[in-house]
Amino acid sequence: MPLYDFECRKCQFKFEAFLKMKEAPDALTCPECGSDKPQKLVTAFQTNSWSSFLDTMEKKVNPQKFK
Repeated sequence: MPLYDFECRKCQFKFEAFLKMKEAPDALTCPECGSDKPQKLVTAFQTNSWSSFLDTMEKKVNPQKFK
C-alpha cells in the first residue's frame, strides 16, 4: 500500500496515510482537528532500481561512453 501525503483544508495540518491504489481518501479525517476531506498533496518519490537498470543497459549499449 502506498503512503500518501495530505493536508487539512481547515487547519493546514500535514499528515501521511496508507491507502490502497484505488481507495478514495473520502473516509480520512484530520488527526489534528477532525475535519474531513483532506487535500491530497503531490509529492516526489525516490527509487533507485529503475535508474540502476537504465545505467546497466546504457553500459551494455554504449560501453565507450563509460571508459
